[in-house]
Amino acid sequence: MTKLPKEALTVLKELENNNFEAFLVGGFVRDLLLNRKTHDIDCATNALPDQIESVFKHFKQSHVGKEHGTVGVKVNDYWIEITTYRVDHETHDHRRPKSVVFTPSLQEDVNRRDFTMNALAINANLEIIDYVNGQEDIEAKLIRCVGNPEIRFYEDSLRILRAIRFACQLDFKIDELSLEAMHKHAYLLNALAVERIYQEFKLILESEHIHTYLNKTKDIISIFLPEIMDLDQTEFDKIDKCDTLLKRFSLFFLHKTEESIRIRCTALKMPKKLMNDCIDFHACFNHDYTIQTIDLKRMMQSYPNEIILEAMETQKLMTPDRYNKDSHHLLIKLINDNVVIAVKDLAINGHDLMELNIQGKAIQDTLNRCLEAVMLNKVDNTRDALLEWVNLT
Repeated sequence: MTKLPKEALTVLKELENNNFEAFLVGGFVRDLLLNRKTHDIDCATNALPDQIESVFKHFKQSHVGKEHGTVGVKVNDYWIEITTYRVDHETHDHRRPKSVVFTPSLQEDVNRRDFTMNALAINANLEIIDYVNGQEDIEAKLIRCVGNPEIRFYEDSLRILRAIRFACQLDFKIDELSLEAMHKHAYLLNALAVERIYQEFKLILESEHIHTYLNKTKDIISIFLPEIMDLDQTEFDKIDKCDTLLKRFSLFFLHKTEESIRIRCTALKMPKKLMNDCIDFHACFNHDYTIQTIDLKRMMQSYPNEIILEAMETQKLMTPDRYNKDSHHLLIKLINDNVVIAVKDLAINGHDLMELNIQGKAIQDTLNRCLEAVMLNKVDNTRDALLEWVNLT
């Protein structure tokens, strides 16, 4: 185990020096044991929010979560969330607690957490407090709910997607009781804000090993992505070989329409750029490529190069009978050669044409004709050759 970050030690020592308990908790401890990089540092303490503020009065603070016991403290360039030990009362909307009650007990605080691997605490001396056998579950690569899984998922239905995400990110197994409860309470996802659903699903699709648990939880994912149930199993089985978010999400729409992509992306409130990329990918995947240079140049004019390449790679994987190897190699060559596909790539511009007494709308029309001629290899893209061609035509 590596040593704790100095910023985390600062927080722990400040609280301890003021006679409070202090532990790092949650995903930070899990990732520390797994030797994974972690971004969020969370601290739990028996100090009440006002007391936390007082201890860190010389630090920049955030009070956004104070009503739930959390005070953000900035140490150097790190924001560390410090939360009073608490017990959550019944949630509303299966997500947020209606109220919280502070407790002096770390064990009570731990017992409200989602999974055993996230319910560990560690102090400044690297002593681990484990009330729920979380270390054993980490060693066994097991995701198991703290306590009754049905209660855990009913309290916060986002935990259902978090379980799938952790399984995909860590290549862990979800224990059978927890998995059974996830299927049983999948309908609770309907209560979540779609932004949170998309955020978790994006992280799932960006994980390295997604096939196993996406396959086991299709009925759950179908709550917000019904298209997953229509995907041919032989195609679905190749999802791990799709190595980008765009490829993986687009996989569910290979045999759908552009409009269905637009509808689903809008329903999930996905970023507009990603929606447009998915639509472009759909068109590029369904294009029948030839070894004619002009065909590829036309595609390059209409779609980003990287999307055409990803679509070709997906053709090779999913529909090898349609994949054109020569066309793929030619596209790469055209990209590397910085082939001319736009007016801005021409060796002449409007000022050059004005010297030939070409004015107004005729300037753009002439530049467009020059571009077409260069793309068809009728003239070289040099200033002299283009100006001569303009004079002759």
